[in-house]
Amino acid sequence: MVGIGAGRELLTLKALKAIEESEYIVGYEKYVKEIEEFAKGKKLITTGMREEMKRVEIAVELAKKSVVSLVSGGDPSVYGILPFVFEFLMKKGEDIEIEVIPGVTASSASSALLGCPISGDHVVLSLSDLLVPWNVIESRLLYALRGGFVIAIYNPSSYSRKENLRRALRLVMEERGDLFVGVVKNAFREGQSISIVRVSELTENPDLVDMNTTLIIPNYETIVKNGKMFTPRKYEAKKMGGITRGALEIVERSSEILKNIVPGDGLREEILRRCIATTGDPSIKDAIQFNGDPWEGVEAIKKGSRIIVDVRMVKFGLRISSICAVDFANGDDTKTSSGLKSLEKLIEGSVVGIGNSPSAAITLYEISKFRKPRFIVATPVGFVNAEESKQLISSLEIPSITTKGTRGGSNICVAILNCLVEYAGRSD
Repeated sequence: MVGIGAGRELLTLKALKAIEESEYIVGYEKYVKEIEEFAKGKKLITTGMREEMKRVEIAVELAKKSVVSLVSGGDPSVYGILPFVFEFLMKKGEDIEIEVIPGVTASSASSALLGCPISGDHVVLSLSDLLVPWNVIESRLLYALRGGFVIAIYNPSSYSRKENLRRALRLVMEERGDLFVGVVKNAFREGQSISIVRVSELTENPDLVDMNTTLIIPNYETIVKNGKMFTPRKYEAKKMGGITRGALEIVERSSEILKNIVPGDGLREEILRRCIATTGDPSIKDAIQFNGDPWEGVEAIKKGSRIIVDVRMVKFGLRISSICAVDFANGDDTKTSSGLKSLEKLIEGSVVGIGNSPSAAITLYEISKFRKPRFIVATPVGFVNAEESKQLISSLEIPSITTKGTRGGSNICVAILNCLVEYAGRSD
């Protein structure tokens, strides 16, 4: 079983050696043609599309007396022919020697061409419903989106399955908004094309995609800049584990001081202490206003509610993935207000944090009249519309935490949201 990779340029040395040592090369005609320059003097046997079991039967019969390379595009185990081989052997009780030679699959090839969108945990999903029912595919895609994974989509569209792509893009839009998507066609093959487009653009131009295309759906951490996609590994977070005794003493002393300022062990008290710690200002506790029970925010995050924030300063300060409104801005409004309007359909059921922009808070107030978030943290700062915008948020019948008057800021919003996130992660 030989994986020939995503095009002959990605053929491994081990795969090349297997082909050279074989008497027969069996495979789908397109894949055999790709490697025929390495198979001179070999007996080539090809079949057409959807004739996997026929190829397997031919290869198994020949393998009883000869060395045979049954070739597969990409990796033979990932949407390749290898499962059909084992299914056939187990059903027929055949006993032949098999060696599996892995290949570079389309997700790896596409990620390399786009930059580095796949850098850790990710999901690979096919939209072809020839072997898997659409309701199963849709369910898997939904959970992958909600799990925050970067997603590589294989077989996104064909002449007879264009509706599957539209359904998938609709789910992406509903769960993650109108983000950029990597579109790689014929990776490392003739006719290669690479583009990065919005979900809405892809929805309006489905002909950009065919069966030879791989889509890369980024997560909330992925950065798109200068025609490249990059998902950080965040090694710096791992380096924070070690803490010196001196630093620990400072933390413990600070905790004692904060508990003297705000005694008590409840969530409200802890939120107030976090706000004091982040500002260095004990009087900020008098500016924090609770509307409803803050545990509503904890429960929302615990149950998987997405988090939407206004600016990158808040996004980058959080200990959990979030959607940043400013990244989706367009039109003539302020960037944050425009971005929130673009994410309007995602507001309902979400936890929303406004740390900087009064206009975003006002927009959120208008949206919340008909698309209610689960919880709001609104702490915009300033002398123009800041106080009024927070009063509007407080008037909603939605649990929230705001700051009074002109005081506030992104650091306070981050402190409150991170407190809710931490509590949501506790087993008790």
